[in-house]
Amino acid sequence: MKFLILLAGALIVAGCQTVPTKYNQVDEGQWRAKALIRDLAQSRSYIVNINFNLMRNQSARMDVTTALGTGVASLTVDNKEVRYILVDSKRFYFGAPQADVMRPILAIPFDPRWLQNVLLDEPIEGRNWTCVKDSAGWLSECKESASGLTVTWSGRRGEKKSILLSHAKASVQINVQSFKPKVEDRVNLFNLEAPQGYQKFRVR
Repeated sequence: MKFLILLAGALIVAGCQTVPTKYNQVDEGQWRAKALIRDLAQSRSYIVNINFNLMRNQSARMDVTTALGTGVASLTVDNKEVRYILVDSKRFYFGAPQADVMRPILAIPFDPRWLQNVLLDEPIEGRNWTCVKDSAGWLSECKESASGLTVTWSGRRGEKKSILLSHAKASVQINVQSFKPKVEDRVNLFNLEAPQGYQKFRVR
């Protein structure tokens, strides 16, 4: 009997862990993920680790590292400006957030302000965007007809989920592995400055 009780308890816990996390009441958070980036134009692909920090309707930060933990890039964005650094080339970019602002590093037309929509499971609103939900009411796809960019959400299981950014030139498969409803060490976290010796470029 004791074994059956323990087994039932384990099954209940396991069942709770498979219920997708809802973000409608989340005001801040940290996501850890792995991403497979495919550059279709140059026929190459690579895997990176990504750490996201986000304050709803305020700021977001993305830090990208290699599988071995070496820094690749960091990005911050708010409603007025995006800033990002590329470690390998020692370049610092800044400018107004828009769909083409990340073209030096990403072939996909992606406005970094959309990170909030992607992480918080919110429809991307704007001209030419259409979004649909699945039979359970979860956001499943958003598509921008002008550029052909499609964002799909799938595999929701507890804190885990998969997000695919798909475009004719490239694709990014983001596999979220964990989530914490709190931004830690937030002092200067969203204030990204050009490291010494980095070239500065304004992107438009």
